[in-house]
Amino acid sequence: MRVASTLCLCGLFALAAGCGPRQEAAGFRGPLFAGKLEGGSHWKNPVGSSSNEGGEIEKGSRVEVYDQFIVVTSPSGLSRVLPHGYYSGLVIRKD
Repeated sequence: MRVASTLCLCGLFALAAGCGPRQEAAGFRGPLFAGKLEGGSHWKNPVGSSSNEGGEIEKGSRVEVYDQFIVVTSPSGLSRVLPHGYYSGLVIRKD
């Protein structure tokens, strides 16, 4: 009888293991901030580099800010991932 009770109890624990708050998949969370770009620049090298080249980010692009990078999606649908330090002067209108 003790074996049957132990097996039933283990079975209940196994079934209940999936009940509870969901954990984020592999630590992934959504963006910290998102919105439409009003202005800003992207750079080939980090902003503090002695020689650098870059350009303006297209106004109206969607920007999503994450822990270690941003994702800039142009109005035509092309996305670019920029690590922190490789862009400057972002002005974002929050969604």
